[in-house]
Amino acid sequence: MDRRERVFRQIRGEEVDRIPLMGGWIQSADNLATLASLTIEEYLADPVAGVVKANAALGVDCVTFPLVPMRQDEIRIGHILDESFAGIEPEHIKRDAEAVPDTDEGIIAAFNTEEAEAFYRKILEHWTGVLGDILLIATTWNSVPNFMMYCKYGYQAYFLAIAMYPEHVGRLYHKSAIEARQLNYILMKLMREYKLPPIIFTGHDICSNTGPMCSMEFLHQYYFAEEKYALEPLVDAGIRVVRHCDGNVMPLIDNVFDQGYSGFQGFQYECGIDPFAIAEHTGPRGEPLLFLAGMNVTRSLPFGTPADVRDEIDYAFDYTQGGRGLFLFSSNGIGPEVPLENIRCAYEYAASIRLPRARAASGRRPWPWLAREAATTGGKD
Repeated sequence: MDRRERVFRQIRGEEVDRIPLMGGWIQSADNLATLASLTIEEYLADPVAGVVKANAALGVDCVTFPLVPMRQDEIRIGHILDESFAGIEPEHIKRDAEAVPDTDEGIIAAFNTEEAEAFYRKILEHWTGVLGDILLIATTWNSVPNFMMYCKYGYQAYFLAIAMYPEHVGRLYHKSAIEARQLNYILMKLMREYKLPPIIFTGHDICSNTGPMCSMEFLHQYYFAEEKYALEPLVDAGIRVVRHCDGNVMPLIDNVFDQGYSGFQGFQYECGIDPFAIAEHTGPRGEPLLFLAGMNVTRSLPFGTPADVRDEIDYAFDYTQGGRGLFLFSSNGIGPEVPLENIRCAYEYAASIRLPRARAASGRRPWPWLAREAATTGGKD
């Protein structure tokens, strides 16, 4: 079975020879160079070619829009520190909301369709041109309303604005929902043109390790309906929408299905995620869920042994009833702290498991890393 057939069949819920392997999120120039059988100097001379060669060496079937480390000392970035937003007050958010056009037509008129299409066409043209027969999975965080405005205003100003000016924050969500919906129409067109798999990977970080960053009442009143509206064209077209899941997303699960998602990526199991409970659901049309999972980047992959890595993949097979809808992927970017031995082990082990799997699923059980910690400490923190 070739890559395209395997990926498309897994999305459709049909039989496959093995689960598809997904790549693109390795954030270490050294590891990528070694995987690609290049010196670090050769990798840095053409990082894109190095990334493609490294993922091909892992045997991946598909990739997200790949991360491309450009320096040997590059590490995971994205820290948001409030000192970087000195002088930003909730009133800045209020004023931005007041500047939003009064009508949906006005918001749409201000959205530059040609510019958005040209931007994503350039990305797709580039990556489909260099990936060969490795499939590209459309990945865009702009397909949903912008909950992560803390990246623009900082945490303090943003969450104070939610408390002080909730209607204004909701107005900004509405604006970005309309823009996201327009973008999704463009993405649908480009996905057909470039013959991409019918799947979009998206979703914003709404949760911390303990649960939602703001009240569920606020999300119900101002965010969830906007997210559903933005994703509606994709869902209506039969495109599978997979949600990125950082933190404890369990309180959001029922809402996620209502918004049209039919898949999940990530899972910080240490935050209280119960993938068995999630897997009991189906998508909007009753379809089995998709799971982009199997490699935890906060515990097993960076700090575990190859045996731990294999145990976690077995765990993913168990909660997906033997690999149904499962794509091997990491919970987030695989940083330079992750031993290359563990990365190779994960992909080699997942590729070795033929479907239908001979090993019987062990049933509902705790995350192996947590079970080992409990055994070590006697159940005490």
